[in-house]
Amino acid sequence: MSIKGLWVGAMLAGLGVAQAGELTLSPLLGEHDFSNVTAPDGVSQGNGVKNAREYMIDLGYRFTPNWSVEASTGKSTTHEKSPFYADKLHYRQEDLDVMYRFLAGEPVQPFVLLGGGRADYLADHSSPFAKGYGQGGAGVVWNLFPHVGLRSEVRYIDMPGPHWHDWLGLVGIEFSVGSFPSTAATEVVPAVAAVPAVPAAAPAPAPAPVAAPADDDHDGVPNNLDKCPNTPAGVKVDAQGCPLDSDHDGVPDYLDKCPNTPAGVVVDQQGCPVMLSKTQVMSLDVKFATGSDKILGDPTAELAKVVDFMKAYPNQNITIDGYTDNRGKKAMNLRLSQRRADAVRRHLVDMGVNAARLKAVGHGEADPIASNSSAAGRAANRRVVATAKAETHVEEMKK
Repeated sequence: MSIKGLWVGAMLAGLGVAQAGELTLSPLLGEHDFSNVTAPDGVSQGNGVKNAREYMIDLGYRFTPNWSVEASTGKSTTHEKSPFYADKLHYRQEDLDVMYRFLAGEPVQPFVLLGGGRADYLADHSSPFAKGYGQGGAGVVWNLFPHVGLRSEVRYIDMPGPHWHDWLGLVGIEFSVGSFPSTAATEVVPAVAAVPAVPAAAPAPAPAPVAAPADDDHDGVPNNLDKCPNTPAGVKVDAQGCPLDSDHDGVPDYLDKCPNTPAGVVVDQQGCPVMLSKTQVMSLDVKFATGSDKILGDPTAELAKVVDFMKAYPNQNITIDGYTDNRGKKAMNLRLSQRRADAVRRHLVDMGVNAARLKAVGHGEADPIASNSSAAGRAANRRVVATAKAETHVEEMKK
């Protein structure tokens, strides 16, 4: 029987048994990479033919979820290479293959196939001839919808005689009809001899009901676990039976008139920030070289208290006040104190403080805090302080 007869027979057999398995139909399109020694007349030693577009249709029958047989027919038309530039070669193939699918029933099903067939060659100026071949391949089917999948595969075709070997890459759609019947086995239960009935034992008495734990305030937390008894009705509580305090200011949410209070802010009984009106003065232990505005050492740790204060009071501005002792000329001391205050301001800006919130003022030898008649007094008067004036009400932070 010819390959064509086998193909038609497989198609008819598939139609006849589709109810017992699954019938597949796959139109495919791809690229045929012909052997580089393909001879258009089947005899001459040629340089092969050019690659060509391949059209193929497969008809398959899956007799189990994993195993199936497929009959395929395909064709392509290509131009011959030198010395046959102007001629065309018409190629047709028919084959029969066995396919095995991995992961049957899954959305993505890799497969391998193995089989053989016959290829017919007809060149424009040569006699037709045919060659038998064996082939193997691999691919994958992606199930897009029920009974519709995307199919992609690669085949290797090996022809005996003058050894020709082609490669074929294909992609297309796989349609399927039919299904696989359930294979659940019927369990056979052997007959058992009758056994005399034994009087049933008296049922055990039902256990006594367990009393529910007491919950006097009805907040859902039993008394033995409730850390906050007598919670008002309807108030949301935590696992310990205490009213929720979302902003952690010590005032329960159901009493809090100012929710979302920033952390660390002192609040009143209604959960609102306590306001104050007092000036904050922070003395800064910052050392300078004699007669210079160059800061000695790293003042970051000392200035951190100013940074923390300004984070706690985001609406408060700060004045950096610089002072000197009374040695030297007043005008020179005034300029020196200004440069030192500016140096501290620059360092605070480098630490992330908004420059618009900082003001530097040099006071020279004004406002001494100790007598300039002694070295210790003069050292105390050479100082830099940060002053936050209570021009508006600010929130008092917890100590």
